Amino acid sequence: MRRLFWMGVGAAATVVVAQRLRTAWHKYTPEGVAEQVEQASLGLVAAARSAVDTFTDSFRTRERDLTSQLLVEPEGGDASAVFRRGRTPGPGAPPTTRARPTGRVDDDEPLYDF
Repeated sequence: MRRLFWMGVGAAATVVVAQRLRTAWHKYTPEGVAEQVEQASLGLVAAARSAVDTFTDSFRTRERDLTSQLLVEPEGGDASAVFRRGRTPGPGAPPTTRARPTGRVDDDEPLYDF
């Protein structure tokens, strides 16, 4: 009976060692290396997305803070209208025209294209 017990323990140990060797062997095959590279790239993409999201949230928060501190809201207007496209410059704003290579100034073409 003792011999049968030790034969069972030896068989179980052999199965465990064989399984670990198979796993270690697969790790260094081309398929195993490809899986490791894929997992690493997925981790890198997740880290990059997280960093971009954190930066974007911080940027928007800081922009909101600065906008509220530095801009005066016009009467009956929206302070965020300053950042909208197609706005017209207010009175006293510098001219928004640019000189053509010929030296001619074209008043229809804006200096900045927001």
